Amino acid sequence: MEPSFCPYCGEEHLDELDPTELMVDNQKWIIYHYECKVCGEIFDKIYIDEEYGDMEDDEDDENRLWS
Repeated sequence: MEPSFCPYCGEEHLDELDPTELMVDNQKWIIYHYECKVCGEIFDKIYIDEEYGDMEDDEDDENRLWS
């Protein structure tokens, strides 16, 4: 899942930064951030967790917080 090279300069020296998780249209998206040690560019890889569970199937909405 981790990229093997920088899409900007082609080098293989990458640092993985802290990922970001968010909900989009009842899907859990995990955004992985990478920084190239050579050129300094930061790029992302997005993973959509299809098995996260659909919130519409849950009938108990009383204790759910919506934002």
